[in-house]
Amino acid sequence: MEAAETQAEIKASIDALLGDTALLPPMPAMVARLNALVQDPEVDMKALAEEISMDPAITAAIIRLSNSAFYRPSRAIRSVHEAIVTLGLRVVKNIVVVAASRGILKVDLGDYKIDAPEMWDHCLAVAEIAASIARLRKQLKVPEDVAFTAGLLHDIGKVVLVQHFQRVFLKIIAEIEAKPGTSFTALERKYTGYSHDVLGGTLLELWQFPDELVEAVRFSYHPDKATVNPALCSMVHVANGIALAGGVGVDIGGLNEQLSPAALKILELGDREMEALYGHLPEILEKLADLRSL
Repeated sequence: MEAAETQAEIKASIDALLGDTALLPPMPAMVARLNALVQDPEVDMKALAEEISMDPAITAAIIRLSNSAFYRPSRAIRSVHEAIVTLGLRVVKNIVVVAASRGILKVDLGDYKIDAPEMWDHCLAVAEIAASIARLRKQLKVPEDVAFTAGLLHDIGKVVLVQHFQRVFLKIIAEIEAKPGTSFTALERKYTGYSHDVLGGTLLELWQFPDELVEAVRFSYHPDKATVNPALCSMVHVANGIALAGGVGVDIGGLNEQLSPAALKILELGDREMEALYGHLPEILEKLADLRSL
């Protein structure tokens, strides 16, 4: 009974937090705006560049990252407009998402047993693996930048949930030790009323992200539940599994979440393709060096 009462109290605390956006991690409005504008073929690039340039922090991040080895520009980029023209709006959107997310995601998550650099590495690795799968399976028509964004933000719910872990941490540890292999997201739900994937989806919803991105985060462990864009959700799910199997960002949950056969079927990924993706992980981490060092 005690566990049920504790869960109810913690869930109420989280619900109250979600009801006051001033208490949540801040996501610049420009991110949601860019997510919408990349779908508009009539967008005025020059006017948009001027709008983005009014934010000095985002402008500095765009120019710095646009010139990094990760994006490999054909020439030096000196302004937001040059970045859009040279790299494309979708790439610039990803740069803005990375810059905006870094302050939220590159944090120590004490009770999850993962530090800030490991957390950031994991998010970036899942983002790039998901984008790689989108490139590999172009017939599924999931844009690479959308897969990258979904992968980057898939664990954002942990940033909020960890604040409430201390009250039940010892119980979670005891259950993990008593029942090895137990789904950690199931334990999150049992003791806090939320799992970090569902909580992350709720955050994206509050930040007015597109439905397909909300769903990809919310069902990142259960891609079979996706209805808006099952392929995108499956890409994030598989990318997360590959990163964890490669030891990138393994936290207290370990490797206890099962890879969904439904996701593998949707993506048409067999053993050979999975081995190839896993084998490219060191190369991906090296490619991400400039972003990891942010």
